[in-house]
Amino acid sequence: MTNKTKSVIGGEFLLNETELSKIFIMEDFNEDQRMMAESCNDFLEKEVIPMTEKLDSKENPELMPELLTKAGDLGLLGLSIAEEYGGMNMSFNTSMLIADIVGITGSFSTAYGAHTGIATLPVKYYGTTSQKDKYLKGLVSGKLKGAYCLTEPDSGSDANSGKSKATLSKDQKKYIINGQKMWISNGGFADLFIVFAKIDDDKNLTAFLVEKNLEGINMNPEEEKLGIKGSSTRQIFFNDVEIPCDNMLGKREEGFKIALNVLNIGRIKLGAGVLGGCRGVIDSSISYSKERVQFNVPIASFGAIKYKLSNMIVKTFSCESICYRAGDDIEQKIKEFQVDGKNLNESELSAIELFSVECAICKIYGSEILDFVVDEGLQIYGGMGYSEEAPMARPYRDARISRIYEGTNEINRMLIVGTLLKRSLKNDINLFKKAKKVINEEKIKKVVYSNENHFKSSYELVKKLKDCFLYIFGKAAMHFNDKIKSEQEVMMNISDVIISIYVLESTLKRCEKIYKKTQNTIMLDISKSSIYTNLSTIKHHSIESVISYMSREDANKSIEFINTCTEFENFNIKEINRNIANYFLEKKSYGLFNNFK
Repeated sequence: MTNKTKSVIGGEFLLNETELSKIFIMEDFNEDQRMMAESCNDFLEKEVIPMTEKLDSKENPELMPELLTKAGDLGLLGLSIAEEYGGMNMSFNTSMLIADIVGITGSFSTAYGAHTGIATLPVKYYGTTSQKDKYLKGLVSGKLKGAYCLTEPDSGSDANSGKSKATLSKDQKKYIINGQKMWISNGGFADLFIVFAKIDDDKNLTAFLVEKNLEGINMNPEEEKLGIKGSSTRQIFFNDVEIPCDNMLGKREEGFKIALNVLNIGRIKLGAGVLGGCRGVIDSSISYSKERVQFNVPIASFGAIKYKLSNMIVKTFSCESICYRAGDDIEQKIKEFQVDGKNLNESELSAIELFSVECAICKIYGSEILDFVVDEGLQIYGGMGYSEEAPMARPYRDARISRIYEGTNEINRMLIVGTLLKRSLKNDINLFKKAKKVINEEKIKKVVYSNENHFKSSYELVKKLKDCFLYIFGKAAMHFNDKIKSEQEVMMNISDVIISIYVLESTLKRCEKIYKKTQNTIMLDISKSSIYTNLSTIKHHSIESVISYMSREDANKSIEFINTCTEFENFNIKEINRNIANYFLEKKSYGLFNNFK
């Protein structure tokens, strides 16, 4: 049996408009999923959040693993794992929702994400039946804690350049591992390490399952970090550590592939994982701005504060929109692959790889809006925000790591454009053909805005913005050919245009979907605010990309094209921001499920 109704494919959003019915939004979560979210939130409020100070102080090293065990008792460590291994076999987007909620907990969120993601998923996807029986059940229950040992002192972003070695013993029954790993989350208490090393002179890494109690494993003291202080981070040394040959995970030299596939999942989960933190900061900022009185009035009445609140809210709304849209696209593609004959593991890995561009977008945008939100939240608190007594200092510190782990945002920007170039060359996605057509167009018409047909006009704008992307993408590809990968500034410009297009379209679709159901005019304001912000970003990075390598004459022609593509209605952004801020100030919260009416 074949599936005749094909779902969207990764990167396709740049060429075609996705039907509204195929766009999943937060408001589409069903009652069971919402109840799961509430159960998780209850656990965090009762067990984890009250322990935040003790976690950060590290006065009890057993506290974090104890909390992970409690999470395992509730089933939170095995959301996407098969029931035969003790998991809950839930959908991809449900696991995204839980990552979102856990995100408010800072250090616990890091430990939880490392355990359930990069430490557990390699066993799920690449483990043999006996390996799963031995380790996966323990990881799901919380009896075993996991860590992922990839990074080395001289191999950060270039993970495959690691120097750790694995040598087959003389009796050919064991591998002997030697090497050093650093920045290992959960390293201090993990029972099982996913260790990456090269066998002999292999070009690529191989993955191994290494138990903590083996001889030859030593650790440095806990790292003193800027943020996420309650999470365990250690350097780990492997000195002639002997493991059975049966503990090779996957095939020889498949380690780099395992690392990349698991990191793709980590990226989109990180995009969702910032949302709980963003909402927590927004809600604290709303409360404080209503309580803090200056010049005889609450500071929430000031335009400058409303401007900050509005932008914090719209960016968080947009991040929700892209994460759950991408999450559901992955979920639908998983189902499609299964119908076409692939097993669940193959379907999940294939789907996630197919949407690697969207995964990277979610990671970049999510981590950067988290930084924006915590910075603005601290600013709303003013001097008090700089004090450890206020609820802003810890989120401010904790947020900064998000732009670094799961691949730095710079690396992810390169990945977005590099992946699209590869797929274009393979004709998996027809960007080059469309780009040539746009470049050869003699005339391009600007979009005329209609207030009566706001969303229709807005989608016409998005279409022009996609033409703008195709233009700068095609021009750069033709100019640099295979040398474009060394033009990182241009690639980052193009990547930022892609990100903004995806963010804007996803936000518009969610706003329209809610507006059609509720007629709530705040959706019009949120959509207009998103247009205003993303339009300026797209215009800036498009122009910067072409003036980086074109002659003045060619650049001026290109800028004329870009200006036409990005010309749109001049909204009164001051009034829009005030409307958005006032709406949520009246509600006293941004909240998880807003239930717009």
